[in-house]
Amino acid sequence: MSVHASNANRRTVEIKMKSGKAAEIVRQTIIAVLLLLILFLTVLPVVITIIMSLKTTQDITAYPIWTLPKSEWAFVNYKNAFEVLSMPMLATLLIDIVSTVTVMLMSCYVAFLFQWFEFKGKKGLFLLFIAPMLVPNVILLSPTYLVVKNLGLVGNWLGLILPYLAGNQISGVFMLRVFMGQHPRSLYEAAQIDGANKFRLFLNVCLPLCVPIMMVQGIGIFAAIFNDYLWPQLLFANDLKAGTLMPYLKSIVMNYTQGVQYAMYLVAGIPLIFSTVISIKFFVTGDYASGMKL
Repeated sequence: MSVHASNANRRTVEIKMKSGKAAEIVRQTIIAVLLLLILFLTVLPVVITIIMSLKTTQDITAYPIWTLPKSEWAFVNYKNAFEVLSMPMLATLLIDIVSTVTVMLMSCYVAFLFQWFEFKGKKGLFLLFIAPMLVPNVILLSPTYLVVKNLGLVGNWLGLILPYLAGNQISGVFMLRVFMGQHPRSLYEAAQIDGANKFRLFLNVCLPLCVPIMMVQGIGIFAAIFNDYLWPQLLFANDLKAGTLMPYLKSIVMNYTQGVQYAMYLVAGIPLIFSTVISIKFFVTGDYASGMKL
């Protein structure tokens, strides 16, 4: 009887293990199918846009629209798009890079001071510093414009850059301070024992440790400034070509054929693609995953 009972228990365990493996395979299959479906729906509009950008006007009007070009591959659409958008894009990149780099360096230094040094009224000052995060940006749009106008910076690049520097530091300081809270205090104490002053502590200890989170934060700021439409539209309403890319693109895109329009949309997104590819490694490396605990 004991032998039969042992065999029965063994068979029961084997059946449960097989059923568990089968259930796991089903779950993994469902997850894979869902991920492929999401990927397909995400990529499909981009693929259609690329196909449309390579068509002539005659092919675009043909049905169905998502087929490959039939008469010819209109690579000239991209040539026309680059000729029109190259200068506004370079100007936008210059404004964007200067603003993003300055914001991240200033935010890192302010967060460093708030995190590692004690001074009177520190907590109250920090709460006052991050309080504007509670106010929607659209509410601040009118007073910001009035300040810029009174300073005589309407139609000037400084009128764009200065509000970008002021507005984007708040969230950067908040996130960087949380990140710095995970740094070992012994690193800073050892540097101070070696004679490092505040600036040396920041430059040699704090800044290298904060590069991963600064890249992650910086790519969001870079994309937000590059895609900004309303603020440049207000400042450069009389001459959109002298401003940034998005308002200028919106104002001229309807003057060209549909193929060139699609090519313009894709060309305008090239800087965002490169910036994301450069910074995406900080999302997947252990530097960011192990250091950030929100």
